[in-house]
Amino acid sequence: MLTGSHTMKAVVMRGYGAPNVLEYVQDAPRPQCAANQVVIAVEAASVNPLDCKTRSGELRLMLRRRFPLVLGNDVSGRVVKVGADVEGFAPGDEVFCMLDANARRACNGFAMSGSYAEYAVTRADTLCRKPQNLSHVEAAAVPLAALTAHQALVDRAKLREGQRILINGASGGVGSFAVQIAKALGAHVTAVCSARNVELVEGLGADRVIDYRETDFCEESRQYDVVYDVVSNRSFGECCGVLGPAGVYVQNVATLSSFAFPLVRPAAKLFGREKRLEHVWVTPSGEELAKVARLIEAGAVRPVVESVYPLDRAAQAHEAVESGGAAGKTVLRVA
Repeated sequence: MLTGSHTMKAVVMRGYGAPNVLEYVQDAPRPQCAANQVVIAVEAASVNPLDCKTRSGELRLMLRRRFPLVLGNDVSGRVVKVGADVEGFAPGDEVFCMLDANARRACNGFAMSGSYAEYAVTRADTLCRKPQNLSHVEAAAVPLAALTAHQALVDRAKLREGQRILINGASGGVGSFAVQIAKALGAHVTAVCSARNVELVEGLGADRVIDYRETDFCEESRQYDVVYDVVSNRSFGECCGVLGPAGVYVQNVATLSSFAFPLVRPAAKLFGREKRLEHVWVTPSGEELAKVARLIEAGAVRPVVESVYPLDRAAQAHEAVESGGAAGKTVLRVA
């Protein structure tokens, strides 16, 4: 149960801007929970590029926020309070999840968050029990990135055993999970990254690694059943040449083309063009995260943590994420 003060330590922002708008405070209000929610004592939270884009205001038209705001979509910690309608979880349970602080699902997929704090609230349907073979710091690096990769490969690309996939941006948070999940699905994986991360990506199971500074994969003669453009720096048109006859191009960034493609695809199929364009808009799901957790417990998937910062250095953590080129995830140690 929650005891003592009704305030908590947290990192808040009172407006959009550079990393220095992130302010460490010790008197933020603790979250309350609705009947279908739980309150989590946060052990660790990860920093995602989504957090940086939200902080800078880049997503202000898509993700409307009220200030003061606590960022953070990933959490690993311990349940301290459950709502009246919650079943399957109790105080003391160690859990991890991609937060959704809304009592109802957000229509845009991304919801109110708030894991840069001592306590966070989320709906029970987003929760998953923390894998026993992960620390809280490691577990916090998993949810958003792994769910993005899983939803891209399983839900969008329909990746199957024996297929060939190219992952562009294979050493980052999402990319490192995509390599491992693709291998767990039985695919042949070609990974694209910088030279300094080749050894890491090979260690994650990639069958072939391309240094993007040396080779332009779009100019090669090899073809793939799936191209997953994690960093979204190539277009569907550029990748069409390396896609097989019924190949799928998946990107993490929604574009006008990705919204329009489903409208024109029926006409394209009339002309014998089966290639398709998909984008993934990650949504919290405890059920799907449990599938990833089983892969983690089986040793088929592991998080890659690049660096760990204390909560009061969240601004520096954002600077590190925005500098680019990091291998894996950046995590805030809260407790």
